[in-house]
Amino acid sequence: MQHQIVVLGDGLSRGLHVLYVENDQALLGLMAGQLREHGSIDLLETAVESATALELAHDHQFDVALLDISLGAGSANGVDLALTIREIQENCGIVLLSQHITPELMNRSPRDFKYGWSAIQKTADLKLEYLVNVLVSTAKGLNVVDPGPASTDVRADSPSLSTRQRQIMGIASTGVDAGEIAKQLGLASVTVRQELSKIYKILIPEPKPGTDLKTTAVLNYLRLTRGENS
Repeated sequence: MQHQIVVLGDGLSRGLHVLYVENDQALLGLMAGQLREHGSIDLLETAVESATALELAHDHQFDVALLDISLGAGSANGVDLALTIREIQENCGIVLLSQHITPELMNRSPRDFKYGWSAIQKTADLKLEYLVNVLVSTAKGLNVVDPGPASTDVRADSPSLSTRQRQIMGIASTGVDAGEIAKQLGLASVTVRQELSKIYKILIPEPKPGTDLKTTAVLNYLRLTRGENS
């Protein structure tokens, strides 16, 4: 397996170190197997409840923690676990998995914990590339909130992406920059940047102030392709 280089917020270039906590052991085994095979993941530790997760947080340095909200009786919930992990590792990104995204998932954290705090919808068709992109973005200190398939930033009447634009977004979803996209497609960097600007206007027609355009566009693209393939 060839590992992809991920440039983290501290300037360290390597694959992600991830803590994954999920009380559904069948789902945990399935997702953990896929994540371990992904080129952007160097280390993956798993737990089915909060006590084991905290032991791992004391023993390993993680870039990001992927936490199910509901961890069952006898275990702290995902939000409380996330807050404790942040006390142990203040720079660890948090990605919360929930069937229903609510404002409380983002607002429970103290103000100085707001960076690298994300929440995405837990669905049966959650795509691996979509999930890894969220993990990478959150590890870099970005915040990602997925309102789920019922709510999307892509207008129903938006013009479709061209073949070239889909190629560009397919590569962008792996986390590489415009220069690397240009290299892989045999295009000039300026051409890729121009196409990305057009893509952002299609996938994010009304961006809110402070929106990370690249991350939001990639997530919307993956959500869009997920819908096309369902």
